[in-house]
Parts: sequence; C-alpha cells; structure tokens
Amino acid sequence: MQGSESRERRLTTALRAVAKEEARLGASLGVEARLLAEVRSIRRARRVRTRVVLYASAAALILAMSVSTWRMAVRPPMVASAPGTTQVEPSTGEAATDFLPLFYGSLPISDGQIVRMEVPRTALASFGLASIDSLEGPSASTVLADVVVGVDGLARAVRFIRPLTN
Repeated sequence: MQGSESRERRLTTALRAVAKEEARLGASLGVEARLLAEVRSIRRARRVRTRVVLYASAAALILAMSVSTWRMAVRPPMVASAPGTTQVEPSTGEAATDFLPLFYGSLPISDGQIVRMEVPRTALASFGLASIDSLEGPSASTVLADVVVGVDGLARAVRFIRPLTN
C-alpha cells in the first residue's frame, strides 16, 4: 500500500510541474492571430448568409404580392346582383341566374359537383321566376340548369342558363 501511495504522490507532483510549465508558455502570437482571423471569417460568413436569407424572403414576399395584385387586376370584376336576377357570363356566351338553394333541412354540404341538365320549363315557376317563353319561343319545353349535387347525391342548389344568341 505504501508503494502505491508514493507512486501517486510522485505522479501528482510531476503533473503539477507539467501544468505550471504549460501555463507559462501560452499560445504564440501567430496562432492567436490565425485563430482570431478564423473567428472573424466565420462571423462574416454568418452575416452574409443572414443577409441573403433576408433579401430572399423580401423578394419572395414582393413577388407574392405582385402576382396576387396582377391576378386581381386581370380577373374580370364580379358583379353583385339581386337573388334570382340574370347575370351574363361573357366567357361562355350564356346568361345565368344566381344559384338558388334547395332546402333539405339542415344537411350540410362538404363537397359537390355541378351538373348541367335540362329541366322542365315549369321548374322556373317553382322558384318564382318568370317564364322565358318570350325569349326562347313557345316550342322549347325544357331549359338548361346547373345543379349542385352533394357527394350524398342530393341536389343542393340550381341556377338556370339561357344561351345568348347574336
């Protein structure tokens, strides 16, 4: 046991002497200068990266606002009309009423499709719309309608269509 204690003391003394000698040495001026230069270059690189991200974000935001503004300027204006009135859709050459809801209690619609079909002319009267016999002539017994059909198969809304003739 005494042999191991004396070895420990000698080892401790030797390690303290090495630590004392190393403390006096320090880093050379060349090493210190290179280390500071490396730290400064890392800081510059981070600043450049931050600026690039900032400018890219600003450019993306400006582009998004420009595109949305351009799309709003190009889109034809939406014309509000009273329910049941006729709107002319210039791109299709048709006149259409607003969508008129079909009530089935409080059944919500989460998804649906628009189906174009021919319906009897008497369907106009059930929605309180005047017959358009004078426009189409008395020979037509049906009119075109766009019907919104839910995924459950129930019709939810209808609008009536009249093709425009030039």
